[in-house]
Amino acid sequence: MAKNQNEEYIIHGQTAASVNEYNVAMALDHYKLDYEYQYFFGLARIKGFQIIDFLVKTSPKPTPLNVQGTYWHTGRYAREEQIKVAALNSRMRKLWAEMVHVWENEC
Repeated sequence: MAKNQNEEYIIHGQTAASVNEYNVAMALDHYKLDYEYQYFFGLARIKGFQIIDFLVKTSPKPTPLNVQGTYWHTGRYAREEQIKVAALNSRMRKLWAEMVHVWENEC
């Protein structure tokens, strides 16, 4: 991971959505944790579709990890986020660990 010529942060060949996501990716790399960045869950434009920031390949189950920015994941957006997380955790209960959140101030 590094900045490209356009001064964008790159994670696994993709432009990072935020510097916070880049910082989390650096930490995951530092601890040699394998992960998929921007994991698409479900079908686009179908109810329940979401993009998980990181799907970390932990044992015995993979762990979905989202980086939570204060603006987008609090206030009026918080309820929608809670519903999405609950649905994901319920649907993937036997296959994945529960979603982990890393907040902006922790990045």
